[in-house]
Amino acid sequence: MSVIEEPAQAGQAVPATVDTFFDVGDHRLAATTVRAANGAAPDVVHLHGLGPTATRHAIRYLLDDLAAHGHSSVTFEFSGNGDSTGVMTEATLRRRTEESLAAAGLLGDERRPVLIGTSMGAHLAACGVPRLKPRALVLFCPAAYPADAADRAFGEGTRPGNHADSPAFAGLGEFDGDLLIIGAREDQVVPADTIDGYLEHATKARSRRVIWLDCDHFIHRWLPDQEAARTEVLDAVRGIVTDSIR
Repeated sequence: MSVIEEPAQAGQAVPATVDTFFDVGDHRLAATTVRAANGAAPDVVHLHGLGPTATRHAIRYLLDDLAAHGHSSVTFEFSGNGDSTGVMTEATLRRRTEESLAAAGLLGDERRPVLIGTSMGAHLAACGVPRLKPRALVLFCPAAYPADAADRAFGEGTRPGNHADSPAFAGLGEFDGDLLIIGAREDQVVPADTIDGYLEHATKARSRRVIWLDCDHFIHRWLPDQEAARTEVLDAVRGIVTDSIR
């Protein structure tokens, strides 16, 4: 993996965010590091969801809040999304698992990471537990896909659900950190019992918490404009990122 960073010009202040590209296989993926003022190395990575409009930017309201409280992070776009190369018709869960692991390589190594995943990204975060050993998982509207979906192109009929053989559930079985799930009561993409599956398989988790919001699956479109709900979620995420450092 190679990383290309857009450097600051001479005389410029160090920016609060730095845009980078990193290579995974044949693709160049776009990423943004959101820097805390204390200079802390990033220990949080966000994995976005499925869909042609998904980008690394939708989560910034949350990552900016973490940065304001001393936690740096990385957000990026999978191949076929946003400013990354590739096309979605060639994307698979296996390829995106590799891209997730590579993105986690952009984090510092001072402490175990926090993985934040949205929908498909939550599935990938759980799959990454055995390799990345996260201290905390924050999962928004988490999807779970069956084992035989790994090499299928998206759109070939595989639907997320409470699949007993999901690699996400297998990975979660090894998780010993703090788990926070934010679910949507009106989710039209991921069945509600998928969250039951996550909770049932998180048998070794140090803590488990679920927050239910009155919205649909596209949670990051809705939440930033909802003052009370946004405050509850930001407080919970900030708390788990901080309290999981033990």
